[in-house]
Amino acid sequence: MRAARQRNVRALIAVLTLTSFPIPALAQSGASDKAAAEALFDNAIKAMKEGRFAEACPKLEESQRVDPGVGTLLYLGECYEKTGRTASAWATFREASSTARARGENDRAKVATERADHLEPSLSKLEVDIAPETRALHGLTVLRNGRPLPPSLFGIAFPVDPGKFQLTANAPGYKTFSREGEVSNNGAAQRVGIPKLEAATPEEQMPKQDAIAPAAHASDGSPEPEKPLRRETSSASSGLRTAALITGALGVVGLGVGSYFGVRAIAKNNDAEHYCPNGPKCTAAQGETLTHDAQGFAKLSNITFGVGGAFVIGGLIMYLASDSSSHASEQARGFDAHAVVGPHGAAMTLGGSFE
Repeated sequence: MRAARQRNVRALIAVLTLTSFPIPALAQSGASDKAAAEALFDNAIKAMKEGRFAEACPKLEESQRVDPGVGTLLYLGECYEKTGRTASAWATFREASSTARARGENDRAKVATERADHLEPSLSKLEVDIAPETRALHGLTVLRNGRPLPPSLFGIAFPVDPGKFQLTANAPGYKTFSREGEVSNNGAAQRVGIPKLEAATPEEQMPKQDAIAPAAHASDGSPEPEKPLRRETSSASSGLRTAALITGALGVVGLGVGSYFGVRAIAKNNDAEHYCPNGPKCTAAQGETLTHDAQGFAKLSNITFGVGGAFVIGGLIMYLASDSSSHASEQARGFDAHAVVGPHGAAMTLGGSFE
């Protein structure tokens, strides 16, 4: 009886094997992304061979974002060059050169450097000169086509793609200055000055009701601001990461409770052995009671330990998934997690909705 009791308690306080988590799905997701990047790349190369460069460039951009590679950069630089975006092509070839050199791909680095050097003499440039009084204003913001212009570029001729542009400058308490222009190709240089900003009247500083109108109803004909080519952390990723941290914290609490019940089970079992030193010949009622208590604590330890482990691993998977989906545009809502403990392991189900 003593030996059987010890075997039962040890079996009950053992950690459950967690068998229900699809960890290989993360690797499958990465492989799927690479497959999508390859398909985009192949489709873009086909479009380039047929002369459809405007169609090919966005596909190469997305392929490079999903699965970066020197070869993709080289083709993307060529696509930019064919569409007249010389500054973008020059910057892309330079990036390809530095990336290839860091990877030890000297042949590709040499090709990329030669392509960049070939473009450099034909680069169009824009110089934005700002009046000293304006540059000294607190909170000054200068935008080029809706994108912030770093202060380090003030007064410096920097390469830009040929075409139209719009400059705006604003600061708290001052009227917004706006100017449009165009930069020609073939090495042309355009210089634009931003004068001293005029102070705004109290009435002009008050927000206007019309300013709240949707952009779709704008009628001034101004070009739509360019969107930065960078990955934004989506609300879906943020919500999933928060849910992952909460789930992991609940798992840690579960492991702590399971450990407590496990220690109690071992203590009760040791006490039972004190009353039953002869094992099967034990007739002490106290020993039998302690054995029953030990098994009860062991079952509680088994359940809470399994659930806690399920939540910890589930939280980890959710956190890793949030990083891989940080570029998603959908908004996630209603995340929940449920743990189920059965005779063969512990399982966790994760749920949520997107809009």
